[in-house]
Amino acid sequence: MTTYLSMIIGACFLVVFMIMCNKKRCVLGVYIKNLTSIFFLLTAVTGAFNNTDCPDVWKYALPIVMGGVFGLMGDIYLDQKWLYPQHNDQYLNMGFISFGIGHFFYMGAMFVHAQFSIKDMLVPVIIGVIVTAVNLALEKPTKQKYGKFFAIVTVYCLILGTMLGTAFWAYIKTKQVSYLVYTIGAASFLLSDVILSPMYFAIDQDKNTPLNFVLNHATYYIGQYMIALTPFLLVANS
Repeated sequence: MTTYLSMIIGACFLVVFMIMCNKKRCVLGVYIKNLTSIFFLLTAVTGAFNNTDCPDVWKYALPIVMGGVFGLMGDIYLDQKWLYPQHNDQYLNMGFISFGIGHFFYMGAMFVHAQFSIKDMLVPVIIGVIVTAVNLALEKPTKQKYGKFFAIVTVYCLILGTMLGTAFWAYIKTKQVSYLVYTIGAASFLLSDVILSPMYFAIDQDKNTPLNFVLNHATYYIGQYMIALTPFLLVANS
């Protein structure tokens, strides 16, 4: 019950944040957003405590919580980008780095619990390369320009795509519902970045519209909360 309650409260904070900051970012709205992120951490923690079907759930849950912590840090850095545009480059780079580190923790949880070998990472890495190649190929057709952020965008995209591939391959290998939920969450996370990218890098048109703002945050938090729910759904490997 506490796990689902954390998700419901987080969803309420998200709605308040999107209403407050839909047209213009404000400091109070950033605080509300941070509370939304704190509740996906609580979702993961309470889910692990409430899971009685997996004795080693904390070996999985701790990296998930750490990934969420770095996600929260990434949120904070990217929000500072809007509040202090004179430091745009530093905050954007730190946002990429924080989320990238968080994805490594997310992958680590699956790597341990799904008992991945090095060979098992081949498919996830291939998926990551494909996602990255598609993203780079679409830069010009979508009228974006990564410019000085090209390197970090490329590395981040590879990490995110590999994280999605890891969740997918973990589901194929274990057939656990938790990893299917994880895969959907990771795909939603990727979709949020697809929406966010032109908001940052569009060349000749402002894509930071109210609709994109809502879609970006909705898909991002759906992804984070679905990943945070997986410790609750996890079962012991047979």
